Amino acid sequence: MTKNTGSGNTAKIGLGTHLGSFSIEDSKQYIDAITFAVINGVTAIDTAINYRGMRSEKDVGKAVNALISSGAVKREDITIASKAGLLFGDITSGRNPMKCLHEVLEPKGIRLNDFCEYEGLYQTLNPDFYETALQISLQNLEIDMLDIHYIHLPEITRAKLTETEFDEQIAKLFAWYEEKVKDGKIRFYGLALELCALEPEEEQWYINIEKADCLARELSNGDSHFKYIQIPYNIQYPYAATVQNQSYKGENCSLVEAAHRMGLNVIGSKPLCGGEGFEKATLEEMISFALNGVDAINVGSRNQEHIQEILDLI
Repeated sequence: MTKNTGSGNTAKIGLGTHLGSFSIEDSKQYIDAITFAVINGVTAIDTAINYRGMRSEKDVGKAVNALISSGAVKREDITIASKAGLLFGDITSGRNPMKCLHEVLEPKGIRLNDFCEYEGLYQTLNPDFYETALQISLQNLEIDMLDIHYIHLPEITRAKLTETEFDEQIAKLFAWYEEKVKDGKIRFYGLALELCALEPEEEQWYINIEKADCLARELSNGDSHFKYIQIPYNIQYPYAATVQNQSYKGENCSLVEAAHRMGLNVIGSKPLCGGEGFEKATLEEMISFALNGVDAINVGSRNQEHIQEILDLI
């Protein structure tokens, strides 16, 4: 969230857009919430092409474009992050994910066997998919360039490949990302991890962050734009900062520590444990815990009162 111009801890809070239904009413609430959040100093917004059948990206685009058009903010004052990697649908065109596969992706040579499946989620590292997804995301968001673009849940593909096969695929994708930086389509890229942070002892999800960083540096002659890691981090799942299953220069360390030693920004998601955290802690305790563990957090909400409550805390 390097561009965020908010003061103090406000710059450490981003608005997430994952929760909610496909409904027009939820979209209206999101547009109003994004507008409210940005006007009140939250200038980092996180979304993904597959969130709410593309509605989340489109809601972000409408809200941000209206704010910029009104002169309330400038584009350079807002950090917009999105993700790709999971098979997506488009609710407004009446296409579920499989219909998008057949009607949008297959004509571009992207097939179902390019994806790996886990619990109904289909993930790929095929750069051709990311090219299509990025073009659609930019259209949805009504912008020319994304500030951060994440590879979404790469652990699903990692679980189906050998370490060597995964490294080969991620290297090709990193090379594509560096080209998109040169083309002015994105500023930075990163990994939006989940399973390896929630279940760090499960070897099938393991991704070596140091190796990924080295691959990015080699591909870019030392000038890598791989700068972000996003992980679930909260009082129920603190493992990314406590389990030492990563390494840096031969020394064992946690995922958060390893990322920091490499100069990567760590963004925490789900700081309120999807609402379940209120059974064990207060809002203030959960926000404080999350902010003390990572560089910034994304709080998912379309409720203006909820957003104001968090802003009052910080």
